[in-house]
Amino acid sequence: MPKSWCELIPPTVAPFESYPGNRQSVASETTTSYRSKKQMKFQASIAVELLAPLLLVAMSNDLAAQPKQAVSPPSMSKLAEATVMAPLPDERLIAVLGRTGPKGHEAIARYSSDGGHTWSEPETLTTLPQDMGNWGLHNVLADHDGELHLFYQTDAKTAGKGLYEMRFDIYHVGSADGRKSWKAPVLVRKGYNGSLLSVIELKSGRIILPICYLTPRVWNNRGQGFDAFTDMGRFSSGIVYSDDGGDTWQQSPIEFKVPSPYIGADGMIEPIALELKDGRVWLLLRTQLGRFFESFSKDGAAWTKPTPTGIFSSDSPPSLTRLKDGRVVMLWNNCQRFSYAQGGRHVLHAAISEDDCRTWRGYREVARNPFVDEPPPPNGDHGVSYTLPVLTKDGEIITPLAVGGTAGMWQMRFNPQWLYESSRTSDFSSGAEGWNSFGTKGVEVVEHPDKPAARALQLRKPESEWPSAVVWNFPNGMNGRLGIRLKLIPGFVGARVGLTDHFSVPFDPEDKYYTLFNLDLGSEGKLGNAEITAGRWHTLELKWNCAKQECQVFVDSRLVETLPMQRRTAGVNYLRLRSTAEEVDMAGLLIESVDASLSE
Repeated sequence: MPKSWCELIPPTVAPFESYPGNRQSVASETTTSYRSKKQMKFQASIAVELLAPLLLVAMSNDLAAQPKQAVSPPSMSKLAEATVMAPLPDERLIAVLGRTGPKGHEAIARYSSDGGHTWSEPETLTTLPQDMGNWGLHNVLADHDGELHLFYQTDAKTAGKGLYEMRFDIYHVGSADGRKSWKAPVLVRKGYNGSLLSVIELKSGRIILPICYLTPRVWNNRGQGFDAFTDMGRFSSGIVYSDDGGDTWQQSPIEFKVPSPYIGADGMIEPIALELKDGRVWLLLRTQLGRFFESFSKDGAAWTKPTPTGIFSSDSPPSLTRLKDGRVVMLWNNCQRFSYAQGGRHVLHAAISEDDCRTWRGYREVARNPFVDEPPPPNGDHGVSYTLPVLTKDGEIITPLAVGGTAGMWQMRFNPQWLYESSRTSDFSSGAEGWNSFGTKGVEVVEHPDKPAARALQLRKPESEWPSAVVWNFPNGMNGRLGIRLKLIPGFVGARVGLTDHFSVPFDPEDKYYTLFNLDLGSEGKLGNAEITAGRWHTLELKWNCAKQECQVFVDSRLVETLPMQRRTAGVNYLRLRSTAEEVDMAGLLIESVDASLSE
């Protein structure tokens, strides 16, 4: 009988995780191993941080394709087992996982006919040799003929050795005869290889497997030529491909690498591939430079040199999913300026493209660390990242996620149509759901002083050593309006309202230099040449136009100021509120409601 295999988490628990891939500080050799963070359970001494660049800068403002009816927001469920999934030609999903059987490591499968809501009992697909070390499953592909391709890594019995002595050899295990029989494992690449987060079959039948791998590069051995003038990081990326269903493999001659921002960085890692409608293959590569890089290929073998994209990202990989109608959904961490993963993975974002990845819309938070209000763990991976999404027959996207620590595996599910929402409101009737204020004090939902049945968000600074700030995400737009119904409490010291295009932690000390628009509310409500009277409710409106590089500010429908845009952007999608009091502000302000909407 099918079983649920996962427990639905109420929407009050925000989605969060980092896929069992690699995650770890470069400087630490005591944190959890890169491989063990993934689906491999090896005990490596250093975990590899992998990043994948993306090609998209602009986002489409075409609002004509909005959904006709309300679409449920993303949801999270708890998984009992780590797994990778693939859609089969008969529209079922297969979930593959590993376990130790009496004859060695077994590849186990479960099947779902209802889009991953319920799953069959497990059945053994094949058993792997016992004498090749520990096996870890990384990815699965169902090809055009319905055959399965499993991609494993084995430690070749090197677990516990030094970094440059360890191996994570890549093997391909393929099915035959309609998945009725299995071939022997085929060695794809020997060495210390990183996470395998992407594998695709081209229209030609060629199988493309993006890889990343450890190199001998260190600061005192940086390489020759241009490499000697910089630090390319410890890892490089590449492409291996097969034209015979995985029986033999070749590696493309190109080595993807880029100068790193600091000594000891991982470098260019965890590439993600997508075949475009024009037949080219697009590769996105993770870096530590705050954005994805990209490369293109006409055949999957010869590639262009990697170049930077306009897509912000922390040091984390993306994923790309082609929908049945040709649109593409991207999942990634649109996060900046945090010590872990060069921007953090507190929230996961999604955007959708209708023009084959040239422009995007949405930029919405689809997952959030359920433990984000707690300090980060002392070591190991954490955050919402490392997605391996699949498309269900009903058009939903589901992906496994690993929260890190003892939180185990989770699954995120969402309808891509949700990304077409063009407005969002919050009146705090459900508390501070959707608002991030972790790492701060003085932000809380309180009873509305003038409406007995209502609530309001209070922002004040009760302790001088703690910042007081909060962040809110809404649909991305080049033109739009944001309204705030607020009351300054007598004695109010000051606050800043910021509009921006990416997430950073609420306590980001540099946020004002990276926001698109900043509005300072001075002591007692001073606002440019105008003033917001303390003790009364006012409506503050910000109407931005990125093409004109300006944002008009209205108080109670009266234009009081025009703000300049600080830099170029693909749109606005975040509100940031912060107390500017240097010491304390026990009065602060109250917010009754916030609403954001996009304009044509």
